[in-house]
Formats: sequence, C-alpha cells, structure tokens
Amino acid sequence: MHIAMQFSLNHLLRLQKQSNWGNPTLLGLELFALISVITAGAGRSVWLSVVTLICLCSLGAWIGNTRRQRLMLDIPISAIASAAQGYVKLDGRITEPDGTPLLAKLSDTPCAWYRYLIEIRDSDNDWRTKELGDSTESFVLDDGTGCCSIDPAGAEITSVHKSEWTEYDVRYTEYLLLPDDTIYALGHFSTHGPDTSEQAFKQELPELLTHWKSDRKWLLQHYDFNQDGEIDVQEWQRVRANAAVEVRSRLAQRGAEPALHHLSQMSDGRPFLISNYDQCRLKLHYRLWAWAHLSIFLAGCAGLSYWVAR
Repeated sequence: MHIAMQFSLNHLLRLQKQSNWGNPTLLGLELFALISVITAGAGRSVWLSVVTLICLCSLGAWIGNTRRQRLMLDIPISAIASAAQGYVKLDGRITEPDGTPLLAKLSDTPCAWYRYLIEIRDSDNDWRTKELGDSTESFVLDDGTGCCSIDPAGAEITSVHKSEWTEYDVRYTEYLLLPDDTIYALGHFSTHGPDTSEQAFKQELPELLTHWKSDRKWLLQHYDFNQDGEIDVQEWQRVRANAAVEVRSRLAQRGAEPALHHLSQMSDGRPFLISNYDQCRLKLHYRLWAWAHLSIFLAGCAGLSYWVAR
C-alpha cells in the first residue's frame, strides 16, 4: 500500500504542471488510493493516512485552481506594443511559423505546440503510461499591435484540440495548439532591444580601432596624410574621430530595428498559463475544478472526523 501511494504521489508531481491531465489525474489517483484501502481491508491507521493525503492534495488543488481563476479575472489584457515588463496577460493569434512547420509527434499535424500520451493496456485491463511529453519549440503570438515569442517550457497549457484513438492495446492522446488559434497567455513579459547605450559605444569603439590597426596598409592609405609611412598623433586623432562616427552610425541603425518581445515562465513561481479556450470557458474550467476539489476536501475532513472519533 505504501509503495502504491508513493508511486501515485510521484506520478502526480510529474504531471502537476500539465493541466490538461493534472486535475483529472489527481482525481483518478485519489479514487485509486481510496479503492485500494477499501479492497485491501486496511486498518484505521492506513485509512487515516490515505484520507489525510487526499485532503492535502485536494486542498492544494483547490487553492491552485482558485488562484488561476482569480488571475484570469484580475489581470487586464495588455497590448504587446505597450506591455509593461513583468507578469502580464496577452491575447492574440498564433501566427504561421516560418520555414518548416512543427509536426505533432503522433499525428504529424502541422502545429505550434503539441502534448502527447501513450498508454498500454495491462493484464488487469488497466491503462498504464508508456510515454508522455510535449514540444519545446517557441511560437509567435500576434495581437495586432506587435508580435511576441512564447517559450512553452514550464507552461500549463489547456487546449480544445484533443485527439484520442486506440490501436489494439495501445491508446494515444494528443493535444495541439494550431496556427491561427486565438489564445490567452499569462507569464513573464520581457522586451529585448538592441544595445545602443554609451557602454556599447565604449566597448565597440576600441574593437573597431583594433580592426583598423590590423590592416596597416589600409590605415596608411586612408590616414597617412603627410605620406611619411607612419600615423602620427594628429592623424591618429582623425582615425579615432572617424571610428567614433562609424560606431555611432552603426548603433543608430541598430536602434531602428524592432524590439523583440518574449513571454516565458516566471522565476517566482507564479503560474505560466496558455490556453486557446474562450476566456469565459477558461474561467469556468478553473471554477468547476476548484469546487470539485473543495468538495473532496470537505468530504475527506468529514471522513477524518469519523475515523478519529472511532
């Protein structure tokens, strides 16, 4: 029993960030633990341990789902072009990828992101996980004001695009985000523009001067005005002045390039959420799961009271 509970907990922790499966998986594991103690005719101490574990898991899941629902309600949508640096909510359309599109692992469907699960039916007619995973390639969100690259690593992604099929004793499940999907995304927004600072100027100027000095023939041809075969102090001042103009020009051209926006996982543990659900449906999704886990928690507390009173 202890080994089975430990396996269930480890499996849950591995799936906790995969919210397409996290809530149903938690519910399934709680039912599995409860049925196991019933069928095994476990004693009072085992019952108390199992019900306590169920209460703690359900309480954590209720808090997590409630928190995500509040984030969807409280954080306003930001425009990419004017979004503040930090934790923001974006909405927009996934753009078609440049070059070779990403293909889903199981179905080979062109997509922006995929998650897959492969299960095998065992001798007890139960489904056991054989393989699971998701893609890590970034994709681009366009909200009409600008484009933002999204790194899905660490994200909790929910998608309406789910496919499931069975071949013999193997079951395949796949979730996709597709090009042209409208999505909501909450995460860490950062803008990376070209470095045109004074520090960049001070770094690039000596690099350019070193490069020019390495070609002595070119340097004498352009700056040895008195034709003595050497670059004197006055000529070197002219070299430095022209190099400074060249570096300033490069920095100005670089500054005209568009800034690169990026959305990724927060370092402080705040949820990184991506979904192509309609916003009302997404809020309902978290609300219903929050109520379901709260109900299980309260039922578990009642069960604990019963066993403690015995």
